[in-house]
Amino acid sequence: MAALPLSALQQREQKHGHTALIPRTAGQLKAEHDRIVGRAKFFLYATIALAIAGMIAVVAMPFSPIPDDFSFGAQEVVAVAVFAACLFLLHERAELMLRLYNFEPVEQTTQGEMRALLHRVPEGASYQSALAAENRTFVTVEVEEIRRRADAFKPTPEGQQTQEA
Repeated sequence: MAALPLSALQQREQKHGHTALIPRTAGQLKAEHDRIVGRAKFFLYATIALAIAGMIAVVAMPFSPIPDDFSFGAQEVVAVAVFAACLFLLHERAELMLRLYNFEPVEQTTQGEMRALLHRVPEGASYQSALAAENRTFVTVEVEEIRRRADAFKPTPEGQQTQEA
């Protein structure tokens, strides 16, 4: 069974509430990891180019026809704007949007928890066998997916029935 890309799984989840757990293959994880690293490199190069352009602008400003009293204030404004833009590119884009940490293997204790949670999910055995077939462990992006799916299958305590309206 081929694993669906993350975007397709998210679309199915929005339509149907909870989706079945389908592990992504090691090849899909590697391709997504490479795509994210490529985007991070692009943002790094953009940040370096912006920093160099800002430094050139700050250094060249005293030699420009701009009055000296205005030039010093403009240098500060340009330097702060370039610094803020560089921080935005590096932190916001690379860390928060790309979520590169999602592809790190989980710790041994978390692997045990994930296996226990998969015992509650109907497709848990096939999920574990798919991971074993590729000889890989869980990655952090899978942890929340497994927890969310296992929460949907929590057994109701005896004596309590769900109320139907």
